[in-house]
Amino acid sequence: MARRSVFCAALLIIILAASSRRAVAELAFAGAGASQCDLINSNAGPGRGSDQNDVTRYVFNWVQGYMSGFNGYSLMISKGSPFDLGAASPEAQWEYIVSYCRSHPHDFIVKAIQDVQLKLLKK
Repeated sequence: MARRSVFCAALLIIILAASSRRAVAELAFAGAGASQCDLINSNAGPGRGSDQNDVTRYVFNWVQGYMSGFNGYSLMISKGSPFDLGAASPEAQWEYIVSYCRSHPHDFIVKAIQDVQLKLLKK
């Protein structure tokens, strides 16, 4: 009986890991943005900024790099950038992401970033 429980638990872990990898592969990138908002929810409190701990610093650094890379790519391809990264302060961007993740805990962090881009930074 104990062996069967261990086998079932191991099988469940394998299935969850495979489905998680498939979801990340569909996103076509890796890093913090490929994590679900639960990562932010379990490490960040609203109104405390992105410098709360190592996880929040790591995530927000990834966020800033993603948005900068998106703008850089847009400049190369279309000679223009659809977003003004200075339109909202970094603090406002972070708080928006934290708020988004509280409302959408199962979304990927990149969805929160895209929402910031469209709602706070669009030219």
